[in-house]
Amino acid sequence: MSMTPIALAASTSAPASSDTLPRGASGFPSPADDYREAPLDLHHHLVRRPASTFFMRLEGDDHRHAGLHHGDLLVIDRAISPRPGHWLVAAIDGELSVLRLERREAQLYLAPSRPGLATLPFEANDDRLWGVICYTIHALPAEGEQPAEPSCSR
Repeated sequence: MSMTPIALAASTSAPASSDTLPRGASGFPSPADDYREAPLDLHHHLVRRPASTFFMRLEGDDHRHAGLHHGDLLVIDRAISPRPGHWLVAAIDGELSVLRLERREAQLYLAPSRPGLATLPFEANDDRLWGVICYTIHALPAEGEQPAEPSCSR
């Protein structure tokens, strides 16, 4: 399985709206202006630490039964200390892999999403850890449809 890094846009600020545009000198503001909502900014909701947050696109269907699908956008924070139950990105044999951190008795393990595959012992300062997956975003196609490839994936 491989993942594709996603570059962030040069500016993470929301697009200009009429709230940010200067008003003309004539006329009165619309009464509806009191009910205007700010534009939705997913970056504001999904990225707590911009300096340590990265986006990757998941490739392959190895984790489909765990709710992770080919083409999903993964939001990964490298500053989070992993805890059992977290989904992680780890460098295994020179390749970035998605694994779940599990505790069995007193030992931590990196476990693949499919049961029956080998687990790897994990230490608190394990240098294979690349980051903790905080969010995953994926399309919900109708039955029989293939999810459209995102046009902004590069």
